[in-house]
Amino acid sequence: MSAPKRRNAPAIVNHLMAFEAAARLGSFRAAADELHVTPGAVAQQVRTLEDKLGRPLFERLPRGLRPNRDGADYLARVRLALEIIEDATGELLERDNQRDPQQVLLSTTPAFASRWLIPRLGRLAEAHPQVALMIDASDSTRPLSGKGAVDLAVRWGAPPFAEAYALPLLPGVAVPVCAPGLRGEHPWRQAADLAYHPLISDSHNNWKRWFDHYALPGARFNGPVFSQTILAIEAAEQGMGIALVPRLLVENALKAGTLVLALEGHELHSDAGFHLLASHAPLAGSAAEQVVQWLQMQANKQD
Repeated sequence: MSAPKRRNAPAIVNHLMAFEAAARLGSFRAAADELHVTPGAVAQQVRTLEDKLGRPLFERLPRGLRPNRDGADYLARVRLALEIIEDATGELLERDNQRDPQQVLLSTTPAFASRWLIPRLGRLAEAHPQVALMIDASDSTRPLSGKGAVDLAVRWGAPPFAEAYALPLLPGVAVPVCAPGLRGEHPWRQAADLAYHPLISDSHNNWKRWFDHYALPGARFNGPVFSQTILAIEAAEQGMGIALVPRLLVENALKAGTLVLALEGHELHSDAGFHLLASHAPLAGSAAEQVVQWLQMQANKQD
């Protein structure tokens, strides 16, 4: 059986787009602004659609529009159809815009990118000069498959992970650090001493677990709170207080002397850590596999 002919398919799609925009925005004028046409054109598209369907789709209000019962039911199906068309079009266009097979898109946090990854990128260029590593540094979690996917991700967390491929990369040992000048002013000797000074927090809330671990569950503390670990580290370097952050992110700062340990031997161990994630194991010999192996090699180094 042959498929039905759809000579007017482009026209009906235009009608549906005008209908969906008007229903979503509540007026022909707003829909016209979004679609870059005149309000009259949108109104005509909607009227033509209503004529084809033999029924009204909107309640015409003194100020705007509202889908009636038939319109609301129809709108749900129309939105789904338009999304399918948009996805199919995007996938087709992506075939003509495939990334170079030597490019690897890696998603990670700003702190990990700035404090651990970037200082080592020169080594990647030396070991694999043909690999182009693209870094997306954001606290937003990028998908590992589907639309907008990245090839690899390095993220903080504890197993199990929903992704099919996950490797532990670096441990989650946090240490209290501060500027050298602040440490010089205060001869802190025990955990309780820190409760009387500004404590810099990030979204991981490590301080509460730190005081619980050192048998000070009722300790009260205050200080600046930041949404990102990288900001907490920078605030500590500026002398704003004591930050409790993964040691691997401040190792270079400790060596350079821009940060010092606020208390020796007061680490906070965690089941969480940085893990390498992907939707599946990279293909043997691929650029992604070379990046994975390089990251593991760097993680095993002591510097």
